[in-house]
Amino acid sequence: MKRKDTVKLISADEMEFIIDKDAAMVSQTIGNMLTSPGGFAEMELGEVTFPEISAVILEKICQYFYWALQYSR
Repeated sequence: MKRKDTVKLISADEMEFIIDKDAAMVSQTIGNMLTSPGGFAEMELGEVTFPEISAVILEKICQYFYWALQYSR
């Protein structure tokens, strides 16, 4: 998988979750950060940091992204 096909999500306790960009795009907010013409740093780096979200919660969010991607179609 190419780097452009993945996104790194970083929790408040600095755990890193590398997920498919398609899964991350389930979230409209993350999607806007990664595709907006405003030039967010997240778009250039392919990383999104969540300083308020613990690793346990972010892991569940990632699981939801994959679930939604699979079952919403």
